[in-house]
Amino acid sequence: MRKQLEQLEEFHKAFGLYMNEHPALRIPQELHELRMRVMKEEVDEYAEEYAITGDSEDKRLQAVAKELADIAYTLLGTIVSHGLQDEFEHIFDAVHESNMSKLDENGKPIYREDGKILKSSRYHEPDLSFLKNKK
Repeated sequence: MRKQLEQLEEFHKAFGLYMNEHPALRIPQELHELRMRVMKEEVDEYAEEYAITGDSEDKRLQAVAKELADIAYTLLGTIVSHGLQDEFEHIFDAVHESNMSKLDENGKPIYREDGKILKSSRYHEPDLSFLKNKK
């Protein structure tokens, strides 16, 4: 994931976009609103491409893959805006470890009726205490 975050840093620099070098909770409000809007638009575009019929399966898969990459691109850009690029692999690892703690004591997942994975009694929040806001 480091390569992709470096690509987003390159993109932000080339286009003069806002970015933080260090972790920061706050970004300009208008940027926050833009990032939220663009991420939603990208998710909506994925849903639209997924629903399209008539094209070949290959073309549909290619369109879906492009939209998924756009979602990731926009998300990674938001990570760079918050200055989390150098910590993100550690953040992701902590969240993954926490998500794996959703398995019950027998190593089995617990599902809600709609298929959502529920937290078991073994669940614990990710330890992100290493992350400090730098102004």
